[in-house]
Amino acid sequence: MKLIKLMMLAALLSLSSAAFAITDDESVAYAGALQDGDIALVKKDLDTGVIGVDETRPLFGWTALQIAANRGQLEVVKFLVAHKANLNYQHEITKNTALQLAAMGGYTNVVQYLIDAGADVNLKMRGDVALLRVIRDQGNTKMVDILVKAGAKDDGCREEKCF
Repeated sequence: MKLIKLMMLAALLSLSSAAFAITDDESVAYAGALQDGDIALVKKDLDTGVIGVDETRPLFGWTALQIAANRGQLEVVKFLVAHKANLNYQHEITKNTALQLAAMGGYTNVVQYLIDAGADVNLKMRGDVALLRVIRDQGNTKMVDILVKAGAKDDGCREEKCF
């Protein structure tokens, strides 16, 4: 009897997780919506539980916030932050955060919003690289000013070029 109950529980649990698992097509559509600023699709997928706000598995290790910030999609970024997205999640390999991706992309409006929302301007990227160093190397003086005003430090790697 215990074996039957255990088997039924296992079947029920696997069925319920399969019902909410994101398919490959849904994953592609969701990533596209994040990149293109399709807030309606992003909202639908989050509200229906197709994907969690900080889920990374179907997105190659990136969070929704990182993908939207990397493309300068301010309205999507605002929506995700309002849904408690992790502002300081670092990709497992690159160690990039949403703020770092937005800054390297030159999206000053997204960077300022993330800073105002509480993103850490001093988290290091892979190789102990400071964001401020990278932005200075890019020559984006406006972004440097935003980061310095927010308290960013130019510490970390000390090579002439960090990359």
